[in-house]
Order: sequence, then structure tokens, then C-alpha cells
Amino acid sequence: MGVALGIARIFIVLLMVAGCAAAHADPDQGLPLADGSSQTVTAAIDAITAFPTELDPRIWEGTQMKADVRQMSLQVVNRVVATSGIDGLAVDSVELFGSNASYEYDDASDFGIHVFTHSPSFAPAQLNGLLKLLNDAVERRQEGRITFNGVPVEVTFHAERTQSYEPQPGIGQYSVSEDRWIVMPTRQPDHFDRAQMATDMTRFIDEYNSLVSAYAAQRKGFECSRFGTLDDALGDYRNAGFVNGFGSRSTQNLTYRALRRLNISIPAMLDTLEDECTFVNESIG
Repeated sequence: MGVALGIARIFIVLLMVAGCAAAHADPDQGLPLADGSSQTVTAAIDAITAFPTELDPRIWEGTQMKADVRQMSLQVVNRVVATSGIDGLAVDSVELFGSNASYEYDDASDFGIHVFTHSPSFAPAQLNGLLKLLNDAVERRQEGRITFNGVPVEVTFHAERTQSYEPQPGIGQYSVSEDRWIVMPTRQPDHFDRAQMATDMTRFIDEYNSLVSAYAAQRKGFECSRFGTLDDALGDYRNAGFVNGFGSRSTQNLTYRALRRLNISIPAMLDTLEDECTFVNESIG
């Protein structure tokens, strides 16, 4: 009964906010093609490899999180928990990961809050399922609408702490709950090749543009999973840099980040187009 009630409540939220999703690819507005010109690729590589020497001053005062940023982070988390409809949902820890807990941020970086939780009413596997629905609802409702000094805020809830969120030497991890560093960030060594980045970016841009053009030519009957396949390939490519021990300044990670900073974000648009394709092919007439 508890699981069903939790799912029902979150499903209602999803229905209410579905119309507020991020901008979709409108067939009447032209194709969402990526600019793969050499000038654009070079500019993206230049921007993504211009690393700052201090933490983002919009978030930090030196190495201490700004008091209003921390306070509002916890307020946002508490609001989502209170309105989640998940019985007994309790917060164990609120933590900041990612580029804004490092010397890797840029103007397009977000403020990625990760909330680790439990509930006496659900086993971790059950709670994970509910939190997936909750995360979808939160993203659809508030994506890009909450900012801290211009930095978009993203909130993700977890029932378990996987290996990806365990402390790693030199990789910034900040406890918003306790207002302290779990791991202080260090400036990462450079492990990137600009020429290889340009080659790989151009290849992925060409694959993406070819896929979009094929979809535009015949939307009905198109195999929508092709968008997900390319998205997965991008994710695997990015992860290879970490698996091989090259860290956040690997050719693969920086190339992936640069692909998000073109005239369109290729990874984000792949998700959007897969959804649009699915809805088109589930429509009649």
C-alpha cells in the first residue's frame, strides 16, 4: 500500500508539471542541428580548457560556501522532501559534487546538489524507484528556474550511495549539511589532446546531425531508440577517460563537456528528441 501510494502521489506531480518541460524541438522552427564548423569547435575547446584558478565566486567566499547559498540549498531540499508524498522520507546528507566543487567550472556549469536519504517505510530498492520518479518531477518542474547568483540549481535524490559518490582524492566533495569539505578539490593534471578533441567533437557532431536529418525526413516510423544509442555512446566515451585514470581533464571528459556548449547541447537534445520521437509515433493522425 505504501509503495502504491507513494507512486500515485509522485505520478500526480508528474502529470501536473509535464506541460512545463524544457523547450522541445519544434518541427516548424527548423532542424536543431549542431554547428560543427572548425571555428565553432576551436572556440568550444578554447573555452572548456581555460581553467579557473579559484572556486566559483558566485558560490564561494574563498573556500567557504556562501551562507545564503548554503541556507537556500537546504531550504530547497526541505521543500522537495516535504511535498514529495514519500512516507517517512528523511535526509541523511546533502552534498555538492561536480564542477562547482572544483576548479573545472565555467559559465555553463550548474550547482549540483545530491541528497542521500532513507525511509523506514521502504527498502532501498523500492525507495530508489520512488526517487527516480521524484527526480523526474523535480527536473521537469524547476529545471533552470532556480539559480544562485546566475548558476542553475539541480537537485538529485538518492536512496543509496553508489561508488560514483564515494570520496575520491582531490575530487571536490562538500557537505552542505555540515558546512565543511569532505574532500578539498585540487587542481587536476592536464590529460587532454586538443587535436584529438577536435577530431572527436567533429565525429560526434556529424553523427548527431546525420541522425537529426534522418529523423526529420520521416518522423513517423523512425526508430526512436537511435537517439538513446548515440547518447549512451557519448556517455561511454566520457566515462572511458575516468576509467583509464585520466580524470576530469581527460580528452574524453572535456570533449563531452564541449559538446554541451555548442549552439545546442547535443547530450540534452538527444534526450529531447527521443521523447519527441516517442510522442510523435504514439500519436494518431
